[in-house]
Amino acid sequence: MSVGMPEELFLHEFGSQLWHAFGEPAYHVGSSMKGKQWRDVDVRMILDDEEWERADFGNPESCHTNGKWVALCLAFSALGKQMTGLPIDFQIQQMSNANEKFKGCGRSALGIVALRMKDSA
Repeated sequence: MSVGMPEELFLHEFGSQLWHAFGEPAYHVGSSMKGKQWRDVDVRMILDDEEWERADFGNPESCHTNGKWVALCLAFSALGKQMTGLPIDFQIQQMSNANEKFKGCGRSALGIVALRMKDSA
């Protein structure tokens, strides 16, 4: 990660909260993983297609028009910014759509540091 310390630890703690909320890890993606020049920190919750349907987020290509999706993205972006001090861009994605659209792009699971600390206690 290229967000620096202690922000990296805060980002993993934010990830652990997302894990609690959604039951699976979220992912750090995008330019803030690769270098020091970035605009925001992209965090993605990637739901399998069945969970996406159950959540009723609609068409993954136009989910920004779904009020529930927008509310969750805004709320978790604000929480992430509050917890980390970083400009968090949180979005929920449908797995098949994300895998097709972002094939070959890196993903780093969040919450792992907090989980390891809990397990070692």
